[in-house]
Amino acid sequence: MRVWISTVGSSPLAVFNTLWMAIVKEGYIPDKVYLLWNYKVEKNKEIIKNYIKSLNESYNFNIDVDESYKVSEDDFKDFSNALKEIIVKEKKRGNEVAIDMTPGRKFMSALSMFAGIEGVSDGKNKYKCDKVYYLHLKDMGYINYPLFLIPFSIQELHEFISELSDGKEDNKVLKKEELEDLAISRKEILAIINQYFLFGKSNFEIKVENQKFAAISLYENDNKAKVEINKDLKLSYYVGDCESIETILNASGLKEIKFIVYDDEKEEFNEEEFYKWLFKKLKEKETYYITFDTNALINQIPRKIIDYLDKQREKISPNFVISQCVINELTNERGKIKDCEDRDFINQPSSIDRIFKLGLSQIRLLNNRNAIIIPGKGVWDNNIKESFIKFSDEHKGKLLILTSDKNFTHNLQYLPDIIPIYIEFGELKKLVKWENVRDLIYISSIVFGKIHVKPISQVLGIWRGKNPIDWDEEKILFRKINVMCKHAIDVLRNIH
Repeated sequence: MRVWISTVGSSPLAVFNTLWMAIVKEGYIPDKVYLLWNYKVEKNKEIIKNYIKSLNESYNFNIDVDESYKVSEDDFKDFSNALKEIIVKEKKRGNEVAIDMTPGRKFMSALSMFAGIEGVSDGKNKYKCDKVYYLHLKDMGYINYPLFLIPFSIQELHEFISELSDGKEDNKVLKKEELEDLAISRKEILAIINQYFLFGKSNFEIKVENQKFAAISLYENDNKAKVEINKDLKLSYYVGDCESIETILNASGLKEIKFIVYDDEKEEFNEEEFYKWLFKKLKEKETYYITFDTNALINQIPRKIIDYLDKQREKISPNFVISQCVINELTNERGKIKDCEDRDFINQPSSIDRIFKLGLSQIRLLNNRNAIIIPGKGVWDNNIKESFIKFSDEHKGKLLILTSDKNFTHNLQYLPDIIPIYIEFGELKKLVKWENVRDLIYISSIVFGKIHVKPISQVLGIWRGKNPIDWDEEKILFRKINVMCKHAIDVLRNIH
């Protein structure tokens, strides 16, 4: 029988992620989990119990939870005695004991490591743990993220008993061979990348109409990837064209971005510099509103900004604004595909409409952030500009307008209380993040309609029966994918 000991602290995921990683990476599935807790973290203890319940349901495990050890938050001896009692009891029963030193206060981690490695005594005999685990997260921006939504390349699972003794553990990645179809959201694609990374896959290839579009190489010890793009594609009209390819590269974050701010003085920023500048502006006493034109929405600029802001320790709530004229343009469908060689595309949105779906997903994202809708009619630049001017006249503060249209930027300059920000896309980045690979898979499947990601599976952005909710939730369909991906995503959906 395998026993796992962990301490409940301020972050339930710090407890759960280590357990989950030991299971999927090393195949270490405990039969029982001891949770040491105090009254201040009782709510977190209940959350962790539900997380473990999700593991049991998703992977068909039968892990029991023992929550009988309530310890004092500040009493070193009380905590140490609880560890000693559990270790002695379980070792006398002949059970294998693993202890997790990742969560809890520093003294709890120190005592957990000491008890695990040096052992504890009952006065007659000394008992040591079989395993002492620690999950090292290299980027603290992911501190409260579930395991499979963090690139595995920046998570290191250490087992100190074997590492300090220079021993080699015969651990096996948890794996099953069954395949099944799986519809998932954009965010959940990272779970699939992580799962295949566990399987030893770090090189991927994206094909469209049997032509190589992208070659991807993941770094194994950093949140980086190298992506090589082939733009010389001969595509059917219903799949896409040269502009489709540029949209994919822009929206996926594969290109360098320059932000040019036309305020009292013209300022230029690279991507990271701009997000820092914006974060600083939003903390000022003056009120700022942020809005986007159609191209900025299609190129996923709101998501890039929100992803940056969400990872900051100091949380702020930006004032987002959307023009109804922009919404009108994005929802003005050009018609379904009626006749083509590939039957999968018949009665599906056209290539340009699929691109506009990318913009609509950003509208939904902004609505979830309580964006203000500016009334307006029409779909042309002048209609959009007039709606922005009207809003600016009626609201105290400054309106930041992000656009990748040079002419539109020029038309907005010199208007009172309006700050146009031009987005200029440059060359392909030499290195990108794993999240960019995730977005490349998602956006390619939407824009092209369907792709093949080797060695994973065929990925569909369109399929018969795909409904408006699937589009809103950024769903795509993986055909015949390893069932371990489904288990991981089932857990994510239950705990996130």
